[in-house]
Amino acid sequence: MKILNFRNSFTRNISAKAFTFACLSGLTALGFTACSDNELDQATNKEDGALVTFKVSMADKEAQDAAKANPAYAATRAGFAEQLRMQGLSPEDLTIQKHEIPGHSDMCLIESTVAGIDNDILENSGTAATRAEITTLSSLGNFSVTAYRGTAANAISTTPWFYNNKTNKSGNLEEAKRWAFTEPYARFFAVYPYDAIPSKLTLSPKSNTSTPYVTIDVKENVSQQIDLMTACSGETPIHYATQGTAPTVPLKFQHAMTAIRFKVGSNLSPDHKITKIVITKAMSQGKFTLPSSVLSTTGADLDNAWSEVTSPKDFTLSDIEAPTKGNVNALIVGRDGKNETFYMIPQELTGKGMYIHVYFDGEATPAIKIPLKGTWKAGTTKTYALSQSANSYKYVFSVEAPKDSAAYDATLSSQFKVISYYQDGKVQKKVKWNVVGYDENLDGTYSMDEKPSWLTSLDGGEGSADATGETRQAVITKNIRDLLSERNAELQKAPAVTNYNLANSTGAALVQNTANSYVISAPGTYRIPLVYGNAVKEGRENSSAYTSTASPEYLPPYTENLVLEHFVDHKDNQITTPYINRQNASDPATKGKLVWTDAPGAISGTPNVVRVSGGFGTDDYLEFTVKKENLINGNAVVAVTNETGVVLWSWHLWFAPKSVLSTINHTSRDKEYKFTSETLGWRYTKWMGATAERKVSVKLEQEGPDGKKETATVLLVQHAGIADQEGNATMYQWGRKDALPGVDGISGYSADNFTKLPDDGENKEPYRTQMLTRTIGRGIQNPGTFLPEVGAGKLGWQYKQYINLWSVNNNDRNGKTRDVVKTIYDPSPVGFQIPDPYAFDNFNTTNASWNKGFTFKLSSNEKIFFPAGGARDMSKNGKLVAVGTGAYFWTANTRLVNNQLGYAWRIKMSTGGVSAPTNDGDARNAYSYGFSVRPVRTN
Repeated sequence: MKILNFRNSFTRNISAKAFTFACLSGLTALGFTACSDNELDQATNKEDGALVTFKVSMADKEAQDAAKANPAYAATRAGFAEQLRMQGLSPEDLTIQKHEIPGHSDMCLIESTVAGIDNDILENSGTAATRAEITTLSSLGNFSVTAYRGTAANAISTTPWFYNNKTNKSGNLEEAKRWAFTEPYARFFAVYPYDAIPSKLTLSPKSNTSTPYVTIDVKENVSQQIDLMTACSGETPIHYATQGTAPTVPLKFQHAMTAIRFKVGSNLSPDHKITKIVITKAMSQGKFTLPSSVLSTTGADLDNAWSEVTSPKDFTLSDIEAPTKGNVNALIVGRDGKNETFYMIPQELTGKGMYIHVYFDGEATPAIKIPLKGTWKAGTTKTYALSQSANSYKYVFSVEAPKDSAAYDATLSSQFKVISYYQDGKVQKKVKWNVVGYDENLDGTYSMDEKPSWLTSLDGGEGSADATGETRQAVITKNIRDLLSERNAELQKAPAVTNYNLANSTGAALVQNTANSYVISAPGTYRIPLVYGNAVKEGRENSSAYTSTASPEYLPPYTENLVLEHFVDHKDNQITTPYINRQNASDPATKGKLVWTDAPGAISGTPNVVRVSGGFGTDDYLEFTVKKENLINGNAVVAVTNETGVVLWSWHLWFAPKSVLSTINHTSRDKEYKFTSETLGWRYTKWMGATAERKVSVKLEQEGPDGKKETATVLLVQHAGIADQEGNATMYQWGRKDALPGVDGISGYSADNFTKLPDDGENKEPYRTQMLTRTIGRGIQNPGTFLPEVGAGKLGWQYKQYINLWSVNNNDRNGKTRDVVKTIYDPSPVGFQIPDPYAFDNFNTTNASWNKGFTFKLSSNEKIFFPAGGARDMSKNGKLVAVGTGAYFWTANTRLVNNQLGYAWRIKMSTGGVSAPTNDGDARNAYSYGFSVRPVRTN
């Protein structure tokens, strides 16, 4: 069997105060019989009774609980002595000692002893153990049980009933055993850990006819040492008195070793690090006879338990860096934060030539050699403090730092432990301690004024009368920066506006520049002039946005002009004026409506059309109200309709700060492009800013009498906050102005149920009639609807295969022109347009990083983020695909593929790389796909 490296199974918060114990007499005195009577056949000795199980406990924990529950044991010398007696100790066992250090008259080693073996380490059962740690009931693993039985209490066999049977902490044998009514008396002996047999522990052989025992070989490396524990069912054999009813079999585990710890004492010379500690010439091998009861450690009882103690060796604690400066009373731990406890065989020290060697700063020879004297007693913890204060032995004040940093989103620091008591002769008394200073910049200077704002609360403690200590946590704030909350708060706190004209840079009445998308950055009432897209520019009619001057373009043998010379309205009539109600004077827009929004409640009520008499439709506008309480980062689409509810035009509203239209410069092929700082319609659903790691050293002070002040420090650390962002952006089908939501489940959005026409349906009925209904005007009338591929050889969402819908004068089927002229179908805000393909010419993964999208470093050394919002797939009726894994962005130009129309250039980004126009001939998709848009400043 393998030894169980059980060190990672311990909890930090429970300090087991172990008993010491010794074996009683040999098996012959217990009335054991010869083995032949134990080997009855099953016919006469049926093992068909109740199952053998055990009531497992820790004897030291039971004694402490009993002492704490008895008022007579509290706060008196007699009571304290009685508590120790229950643990097999006496007050004399805990006397503080001072060891002089030869050659260092100004230094000493202060030795303190506490009842029990102190469990310092948090339970960590999921990882491999790397240090000697202490077992508690909650972390107890499997143990070995050997049992003897007989026909009477004084007739117990010397041959085991069962031997070295693996048992779990619930008291269940792995190889189940049942009581036999013909041999109802039994005694049980247990050894922990089970898996240490035989690599580090050796049980007495099965043929042994005296009291069972275990031998141990203590390893020289502290990381390989174990905490030996044993248990027995008691001197009186357990009696299976009632057939079918299992008797209670108590197994009270007790620690058999001495725990040795080291800490940095007071007033040590600074600027050193303790890097190794060696205990020399300590006995490494011993025999421990399993006990039948708890005996005192005084007198010869302990000698009867431990025998054949021999084989002196050196025992080493390495891989440590304990600074002597600013680390007063801190227990020494390793670089990995694990427990650093020696587990030694109890033995006499005086006159044995045993030393403690202390090494500084990685030197090969010890800086200090301290001779040991006295006794190591089973079931106690010795703490040696290297100090230059001769009186420091009167107080015990130590702090064990947290094992790890607090999580960035934690509201409590990681746990640390404070041990604070006063040794009044043989009695330990609690000593209060307080927080007396903070050092946030870690310059060694402490002040209460230096308390960081993120540490909201950390109070002092009452102290602890034993090594259990007080487990403490500071109250802290989350180390996060919620940028989304900040953005929403910025929008809501902005001064409200009244009758703000979105076509004017200051909100004044004059119509300066119009567009299909407007940024809303404050609550209040807004107005949108009833103008087609960007048909008003710099206060004048901008007919170049809806009338092309390009020469016709044809793709032989087809006779269809690919250039839309006169852009059309919702009825597919040629637009002759910028003004919607002048264009439709006989059937004007009279009503407003909210088409869809991903910021519910941001638009208060129903938008309405305001008509100005005498304006002949040139002064009409859509008016709506943005509610402060519901204004958050998001989008909405509003529209105007005629009296019968037919949509004449619509606009995209982007609820975001004005900074989203600040620009990021990039030069490509000698032309400068100024991208918007965010993707059009980008809506954060999560936006966390990166924060720095937080650290503060806290100074604690013990309230000693007569000005006696012991201090200790503890370093509290909280992990850095991680930058993260999630969200979605509006989607656009190529050539359409209409913003579609980048997330599902939005009321007002839908997908057209139109069935794609067969490839040969262009000139066949009823397909041709159906095809002719799929027009630009249909798209205008249905701004919240994804329009599928027409079919009949048409890849677009409308049956005309125009190539200039987003660049009015484009007549290049392969999209090589860089002179984009913005059209009234362009979805970009005022001053921006959809870019030509060359804007992305040198985008690649060099100097780029992926995190739910690509962040590129541009030629200007500025960074730009393209989120992986996915796409709406035309082959799946507009279903969102590749969200989080793909980013797709349209350009204004088309692309002829194998003499096939209906394709446009796009840039695609994914974890696999970048597919950019002009560099990748396949960087194109059909018009009917829904992609994101990243506008650039207009030419």
